[in-house]
Amino acid sequence: MNNSKVFGGVLSRIRKEQGFSTAHKFFKSIGGSKSLGLAFMSYWDMERGKKLPKSWRLKAIMAALGIAQYSPKARELVRAYFRALSGSEELIPFLLPPVSADPDLPSRELAEAATHKALAQLTVNLTVEQWKARTGDMVTHICQSYLVNTAGWVTVRELAEATKFKPEAVKKAFKALAAGGLVELSKDKARSLFTGKLIQLLPTTPATAAIRATIRNNWDTWLKESERVAMKRLTVRMTKANLDLYRQHLEKAVDLSGLYTNTEESRQDSAIYLVDASIFKVIPRG
Repeated sequence: MNNSKVFGGVLSRIRKEQGFSTAHKFFKSIGGSKSLGLAFMSYWDMERGKKLPKSWRLKAIMAALGIAQYSPKARELVRAYFRALSGSEELIPFLLPPVSADPDLPSRELAEAATHKALAQLTVNLTVEQWKARTGDMVTHICQSYLVNTAGWVTVRELAEATKFKPEAVKKAFKALAAGGLVELSKDKARSLFTGKLIQLLPTTPATAAIRATIRNNWDTWLKESERVAMKRLTVRMTKANLDLYRQHLEKAVDLSGLYTNTEESRQDSAIYLVDASIFKVIPRG
């Protein structure tokens, strides 16, 4: 098997692991050619090992797949890409950090790998149309967040009491979510089709910009009246390289919150939290 086919095989496997069962489903769900700037057959040729993408396009494909920039999957795909370009892995070790002398490193790596595997099994991807349906307005957005984090049927009355939305608005949200293939209905109650799953973030592409802006606005509006239960803030000066390294640690820490979720918990003894880790560049101004 030539190196281009090896790259295509890695790309195809990772696409499936990210929750897209077929290449066409992936291409369509992210907005097609508007997002990636190429036709489906051009992308399909990459998975079949008939062509390699330009480096900037590979970065866009990884973003569309929801692959974190410094994750093991990103490293594996980039390594396969460089191998296809050069014809060997002879120079790739020069790109990798030296092995630590820490004697506990293997056990930590095994634990980290097990954690990522557990999270990957819970992860699902939504189509662009499903994202539009779940975030069309703030009521629908918050109702969906409640349902996906709650096992079993939820009545209009229960959700109205929890959110303080009017029952009529909750009923309308239920119908919108059902039409988008996100919940199922039974008279005055609904339940999510993705309960217990970790929904992958919407890919950062031009085609999803408007949806992502709506999501931010919905959360900003809702959080104004929400209770902050924890906060830690620190200003630091660091290099770009150290910032990139720290971002890896921060992303892993946020991902770990998914291991603490339990949709079966008593609805009276538990609450739904938004874990939001942000880094701002404050000085110098751009």
